[in-house]
Amino acid sequence: MGMLTRLINVIRSNLNALLNRAEDPAKLLEQTLVDMETAYRKAKDQVARAIADQKRMEKAAAEQTGAIGTWEQRAITAVQQGDDALAREALQRKQEHQRMQQQYEQELVAHGENVALLKTGLHELGEKIEEIRRKKQLLISRQRRTEAQDAIHQTLEGVRSAGALETIERMEHKIDEMAALSAARRELSAEFQGDALERRFQELGPSEEVEAELLELKARAQLEDKSGT
Repeated sequence: MGMLTRLINVIRSNLNALLNRAEDPAKLLEQTLVDMETAYRKAKDQVARAIADQKRMEKAAAEQTGAIGTWEQRAITAVQQGDDALAREALQRKQEHQRMQQQYEQELVAHGENVALLKTGLHELGEKIEEIRRKKQLLISRQRRTEAQDAIHQTLEGVRSAGALETIERMEHKIDEMAALSAARRELSAEFQGDALERRFQELGPSEEVEAELLELKARAQLEDKSGT
């Protein structure tokens, strides 16, 4: 478990260092993932080694159990043959194997607890890596959106501070003035084209419609006079 703890501490130290340098969040997130995946591989290897050690100890404990049975049977054989001295030596060897077996059993209990802790830590680390992977695109998208908003805000501030909006407004007024002046010139040009004096007399003369209506009124007046007489 100590190695896994050291790996996590190294990742935390690297992360804090990057944060203090105000690195790009996207790069920081990517580097964190790389560090955590490296830590995960090392921790997984450590867990595998611990499990292998546990299996070797279980095998050694089983061998001690077999040796205990073997030397007990030999002690019985020596007793049956009336050789108490040989039986004692066999029993002493049996007790040695019993002590070794007890040591292996005690070590297996402690080692099993350590393996369980390592597996739990490895599982938690794997879940954190998957969580960061799921959040990676969301966080990067949020960062890019924030950067775009900030860029637009800075651009607008630059435009305002440079007086660009006021310049555009002045250009708009200038164009309106130029359009009005152009229209006035066209009107004057049409008005003073040709013989102005002739045009004035033509404007004073009655139109054909007026003359026709006048003749009609005169005719009606003559009819009324005749009918009255």
